[in-house]
Amino acid sequence: MVRKLPTSSFYIQLDPIIEDRSSDQIISWNKSNNNIFIVWDRKRLHRDILSKSSSVLGKNLTDFIAKLRSHGFKTVVKGLGELEFSHDDFARSPLMKKMMMAKALSERIERFDAQIKILKCRLKAKKASLKVETRFQNLRI
Repeated sequence: MVRKLPTSSFYIQLDPIIEDRSSDQIISWNKSNNNIFIVWDRKRLHRDILSKSSSVLGKNLTDFIAKLRSHGFKTVVKGLGELEFSHDDFARSPLMKKMMMAKALSERIERFDAQIKILKCRLKAKKASLKVETRFQNLRI
């Protein structure tokens, strides 16, 4: 079975926040399960992380949780003041992170190639239009 790796900017921006050891009192990986992260302090997550990050993650806790769910995360346990989220394809693993970044780069290259194809088509159409216009001008002479 081929696993589809999470590559959107949401995952790519979420990962370093969870990995950042200085924020372990706010958000960190579950020590016993590499596919689960824990939000330890909701208020500090909002104040110290979400309010300072891009809107990709959400600007408040409600938005953040909604985005997690829309990206395939499941709520594991709701403890007093803490939240746990899991995702089968989002894990604490150096290899997974390298694969995630390679996949994201590959997708950017594919988008860039598609943009180049569009520009080439537009250029070809413009050349054809100019050619027709030139022929009409020659016929008028």
